[in-house]
Amino acid sequence: MRNAKAIFALIILMTCVAMPAAAQTASHQASGPSQAAAKTAAAATHRLTSDGIAARIGRDVVTDSEVRQLEDYQRLIDGQAQSRAKVVQELVDQWIVRTEAATAKFPHPTEREMTEEFQALRKQFSSPQQFQARLARAGLTQDEVRQVLERQLYYARFLDYKFHAASQVTRAQITAYYQKELAPQLKKKGAAVPPLDQVEAQIRQLLTQEEINQKAAQWLEEAKARLQIVIQPSGGGG
Repeated sequence: MRNAKAIFALIILMTCVAMPAAAQTASHQASGPSQAAAKTAAAATHRLTSDGIAARIGRDVVTDSEVRQLEDYQRLIDGQAQSRAKVVQELVDQWIVRTEAATAKFPHPTEREMTEEFQALRKQFSSPQQFQARLARAGLTQDEVRQVLERQLYYARFLDYKFHAASQVTRAQITAYYQKELAPQLKKKGAAVPPLDQVEAQIRQLLTQEEINQKAAQWLEEAKARLQIVIQPSGGGG
């Protein structure tokens, strides 16, 4: 059962990617990840002069430093990192999204948007001092946090662009969620149940995001099946 609080939460980056569904994106598929990977082979070779390999994706790679950065970011936000295997899989997912978005020439967030995103993150901590302490404990700089945030916002917006039009939610679905999930959860907690028309927009947003997530997961599996992906063991080097 879904968490009712999620209705009112901001949509954030999921750790999966989306398959182009609308006809307007069909041309992007013809120049998909494999073609873009070939263009990045030289850059990958340069990175490996001072870094190890966590995964190979065709002729491109996910590096050990990318794994460490994401692990450090997870420690900053959640207090602990996921297993290395899950982090590597997330970075493989991100590689597919990044490659597809680059092929589509999807615009990156502006500096102003990134400043707002960074300030919103800082407000999740009780004080500036706590934020700085958690940064130090995670071994991250503010610039590195901004890098991760920029990627997350970029991927989230791209996936919404790819899937929003194909992820339609009906009034019947909204009513069913309200009656079967939201209202019972609020009553169980002793909270007042708002009229449906007051929360309809939030419910639609939540259900639309779930539709996007489902389509994303399907595309991710299909994309991985087409790619040659080799996960290196920890400390596998080149």
